[in-house]
Amino acid sequence: MFHSLGMTTRLEGDRLEVEIPGYRTDIEREVDLIEEVVRVEGYDNVGATLPRAPHPGGVPDGYAFARRVKGALARTGLREVRPVPFDAASDLALFGDTDAIPVTNPLRAEEGFLRTRLTPGLLHAVALNQSRGVDTVRIFEVGTTFRLAHPFVEIRKAGFALCGGDGKGWWSERRPLDVLDAKGVLESLLDDLGVADWSLADAPDGPFHPGRSARIVIDGSHAGVLGEIHPRVAEALDITGRVAVGVLGLRALEGGARGPFGLTDVPPRFPPVHRDLAFIVEAATPAGAVHEALRRAGGTLLASSSLFDVYVGDPLPSGTKGLAFSLDLRAPDRTLRDEEAQEAVDRIVEELGRTFGAKLRTG
Repeated sequence: MFHSLGMTTRLEGDRLEVEIPGYRTDIEREVDLIEEVVRVEGYDNVGATLPRAPHPGGVPDGYAFARRVKGALARTGLREVRPVPFDAASDLALFGDTDAIPVTNPLRAEEGFLRTRLTPGLLHAVALNQSRGVDTVRIFEVGTTFRLAHPFVEIRKAGFALCGGDGKGWWSERRPLDVLDAKGVLESLLDDLGVADWSLADAPDGPFHPGRSARIVIDGSHAGVLGEIHPRVAEALDITGRVAVGVLGLRALEGGARGPFGLTDVPPRFPPVHRDLAFIVEAATPAGAVHEALRRAGGTLLASSSLFDVYVGDPLPSGTKGLAFSLDLRAPDRTLRDEEAQEAVDRIVEELGRTFGAKLRTG
C-alpha cells in the first residue's frame, strides 16, 4: 500500500520503516501514516465501537420520578409554573406554620422566609394571572419546601391549582372549576403513576372550605390535601371566584406507584351483568370508605362501580343516609352466569354489613 503511494519501506521483524517523499509535507507522525492506510483501505472498514465512558451518567431516581409527575400533570391540561421559593409572614399564617427558615438577605423585604408549603405560591400565581386578565387558570408546580428540623429538612412536593370557568365558546357550558375538577386531576395523576391504594379522608385544617376539602391518604398514610380555599381567604388574596388546590408529597407518591400495569381488551369480549345496590348507613360514614370496601369485596369480577346517588330524609331513619352504587360484573374469559354474579353481590352485602353496619335497601 505504501509502495502504491510512492513511499519506500523496509521491514525488520515486526517493525516497519517508511521513507516519506519530500513533497508529502503533511505526513509528520506515525498517526499520519495510519491515516493513509485507512484512507486507501476504506473508512468503512474501521469499527464503530465507542470506548466506555468513565461515568455511568443517567438521572437519579428521585429526579426521574419528578419528571414523571410533571409529565402526568401536564397531560391533564395544566401549565407548569415556577414561583420563587419564599414566603411572607402572612403566607405562613395561613396554615399556622412556625417552623419556617428565615432568610438573612431576602430578595423582597416582605418575603423573609423559605417556603414551608407550595399552596401560597400557587395562590399568588392565580391572583397574578387574574390581575392580568386571565379568566381560567390551571397551573401546577413540582418543587421543594423547607422546614426547621435539626437543623432543617427539604421535602419535595407536587401541587396544582384550578380557578375560573370551564369551557370556551357559545357551545360550552360555562361553570366554575371546583373541587370535583381538582379531584379529577388527582385521579388522572394517580392513575398515570399506577397508585392504586388511595382514598380521601376527613377535611384538613388551614384555609380550606370544610365541606369541600379532604386529606389524601396513600397506603394508609397521609400524603397530601385536596380542596377549595375558603372564600374569605381567597378574597383576602385578591382571587375572584372559587379556587381549588391539591398538594402531595413526592415520597408518598413514589412509594404508592408500584407494580406493572395491566392490559385489558377494549371493548371487552364478554357482556357485563349490571346491578344497582342501595345501602343504608350512618350519616357520618364516608361514602369513599364504603365504596373502597365494596370494590375489595367485589374482587376480580367487579369490572366497574360508581356512586350515583346519596339520599337523606324520609322514609330513612333519622341519622342515616342512603348510598346507591351502580355495578358492572364481568368475567374476563367467559360470559358470567347469574349465579356467579349473585355470589359477588352477596359478598359485597356481607362485607359492608360487617364493616359499616350497612343494610341493603330493597324498597
